[in-house]
Amino acid sequence: MDNKEEYVATRRAMEIVGIGESDQRAVFRVVAGILHLGNVTFVNKDDEACDDGCVLSGEASRNALKDAAHVLKVDCDTLEKALTTRTIETVEGSITKPLDVKAATNSRDSLAKTLYTRLFDWLVLKINNSIGQDSNSKHFIGVLDIYGFESFKSNSFEQFCINLANEKLQQHFNQHVFKTEQEEYEREEIDWSYIEFVDNQDVLDLIEKKPAGIISLLDEACMFPSTTHAQVWPRGLSQIRHTGRLRVLV
Repeated sequence: MDNKEEYVATRRAMEIVGIGESDQRAVFRVVAGILHLGNVTFVNKDDEACDDGCVLSGEASRNALKDAAHVLKVDCDTLEKALTTRTIETVEGSITKPLDVKAATNSRDSLAKTLYTRLFDWLVLKINNSIGQDSNSKHFIGVLDIYGFESFKSNSFEQFCINLANEKLQQHFNQHVFKTEQEEYEREEIDWSYIEFVDNQDVLDLIEKKPAGIISLLDEACMFPSTTHAQVWPRGLSQIRHTGRLRVLV
C-alpha cells in the first residue's frame, strides 16, 4: 500500500463529500491525538508513602502526551491530571483521588475510544448530509452486510456488543421474514407449511431483559468500585446454562 497515494485519495474523497480544508485538518488532528494517546503509559510512583497513584512511565510517554495535547489543542498538564486522577463531587466539595496504573490506563483508553466514536459519528453525519439524505423520506435503499457471530480466545466488551448487534439483526430478520409473514398466513387462513427456524429471542432476553440480564448486571456492577466478574457472574449462571450460544458471547 502506498501511504502517500492513500492519503491523497482520502483527502480527495473528503473534498467530494463537502468536508472543507479546515475540517480535514481537524479530523487528522483528532486521529493523530488518538494515536499519540496510545503511546502514553504509566508506572506506579517510586515513593509509595506519598500516594498510591501513578506517573508517566518515562520520557517517551511524556513526549507522546505532549504531542497528543498539542494536536488536540489542550493543556498538557491538564490532560495528564485528567488521566491520572479522578475528581469526586461531595456535599463538602471536590475530592481529587490519584489513580493506579490500571485505572489510568482505562482512563486513557476511554478517552481515545470516545474521541474516535465522536469523530466517526461526525463523519457519518457529514457524509449523509452531502448525499442528500432526507430524514422524512419513506423510501430508501439499504445495504446490509452479512452478519456473523464471532468468538475469540479472549472476547472484549466491544466484541460482546458486536455479537449482541448481530443477534438483534438476526431477530429482526426472523421477525419480518418468518414470524410476521406466518402470522399473516394464519389470519388469512392460507394453507401453508410451518417453517422451522432458530429463534434467538432467549439469547436477547438473557442479555437485555431487566432486572437480571447481563447488561443490567453490568450497569449495577459499574456503580461500585473495584467490582470483578466473579461478583457478577454467579448471579446469571443459572440462566446461562439454558443456552449454549451465550458461551460464545461471553
